[in-house]
Amino acid sequence: MEYYKSKDLVISPIQPEDCKALSDGFAAQGWDKPQSQYEGYLREQRAGVRQVLVARWQGEAAGYVTLRPKAKAGPFAGKGWPEIVDFNVLEKFQRKGIGSRLMDCAEAEAAKTSRIVCLGVGLHSGYGPAQRMYIKRGYLFDGTGVWYQDKHLEEGAPCANDDELVLYLSKYLPKKEVRPLCKEELGEGLFHDFCRFQPVEKAWRKAEGHWEIQDVCYTDRWGSGEPERISGIFRRLLAEGGQVWGAFLDGRLKGFCAVEGRLKGSRGQYADMAELQVSYDCRGQRLGRELFQKAAQSGRALGAEKLYISAHSAAGPMAFYRAMGCVEAEEPDPFHAAEEPCDVQMEYRL
Repeated sequence: MEYYKSKDLVISPIQPEDCKALSDGFAAQGWDKPQSQYEGYLREQRAGVRQVLVARWQGEAAGYVTLRPKAKAGPFAGKGWPEIVDFNVLEKFQRKGIGSRLMDCAEAEAAKTSRIVCLGVGLHSGYGPAQRMYIKRGYLFDGTGVWYQDKHLEEGAPCANDDELVLYLSKYLPKKEVRPLCKEELGEGLFHDFCRFQPVEKAWRKAEGHWEIQDVCYTDRWGSGEPERISGIFRRLLAEGGQVWGAFLDGRLKGFCAVEGRLKGSRGQYADMAELQVSYDCRGQRLGRELFQKAAQSGRALGAEKLYISAHSAAGPMAFYRAMGCVEAEEPDPFHAAEEPCDVQMEYRL
């Protein structure tokens, strides 16, 4: 079983060999995390009372997070909410996005049984990176204040700023669904909850044959007729054998992608990803990645060798496409190059 897999990173349940590897890894950076701790986690996983998700970077144990089916302590005890407990990434593997991927997977597992996930975070500076991550991911403080040694700490009560001094947070997990769209759904009302807002301050531009980031200043917004225009594109695309995917949160469309049904390129090597957009209010929730993977799935079904992308040149979208493995297209499409001269023509090998 694998929760996540990419070229360098695999996230899967803890295995017996991970116990020593994780203990040794943390010992090397001066942390006391005995092998017996992870052996206990392994037993709890087998008993079904804890999930332990281990991240392996290029085959080496790099970090982990654990998920209890129900919170046992603090203000969330008795509510039946899953609780994220003990989340760590080895220092030498930090700043590679591993922590974010672990949290993505833990939240996805929690969402299978609950619309809310909770956790506690320490207050001392060692928890600083985790504190920032949780806030960025949408976790909210529960409002009960500080807890110490699993008890609510009254105002003025003494304590020590150690690992047992914590604040509790929770996050609402919307119901996510990524599925094909059919022509009967296409209409302006489908986009009622979609926010197209893209402030751009830096973008990639080609100067003297080389790409460079330049300062720009503009904002992409939809005009009043844009939803109907996109619906028209999708209706044509579906009629020609293409596919359209929608990403929904709690039943509201928050992202979409579309792949043309007719292959392009001198050898018919390209499946053209005509659209990929995520609502501004849902950026950072992995919808873009999931939609891109669906587009790749559609391209493979068409028999294409590569996905073709006329990519928005703003720094943010370009970072996304490069992280997905896209590179500059070997055979730029004349139509796209003329239609969107500021776009970057890219491809992704399927």
